Amino acid sequence: MNEREMPYWKITAVKQTFLHDHPSTALDPRINEPGYDLKVTKKGPSIFFETGVANYFMKERVDTMIVTGCNTSGCIRGSALDSFSHRFRTLVPEDCVGDIEEGPHRDNLRDIGRRYVDVTDLAFCVDYLERWGKRNAA
Repeated sequence: MNEREMPYWKITAVKQTFLHDHPSTALDPRINEPGYDLKVTKKGPSIFFETGVANYFMKERVDTMIVTGCNTSGCIRGSALDSFSHRFRTLVPEDCVGDIEEGPHRDNLRDIGRRYVDVTDLAFCVDYLERWGKRNAA
């Protein structure tokens, strides 16, 4: 996104780095398959806000979403709540999310885990994806 598209973020790092072509927005080639993966630009805390992701997931028959990233109290929480609201099973691997402060990170993980998502770890998610891949390859 460019500066004119940017919402009124209160977090300075977001304002400075979430712009098109900034090095922080580059995808690691180990997790990006350009001919297959959908790349979207978020305009709010949730990946679902004004992105078309929900419709794309429904078209592709996605039933489970694994939420990872930064700011457990913001983007992770927003995406997890919207994922739940769209009726996806939602997994949040605790060792793949973080926040600026430990308190809000722990509080939000505890809260979304009580209400909406399965708080897991990376090993659980990798195993889940491997089992899913084997099942669907057969």
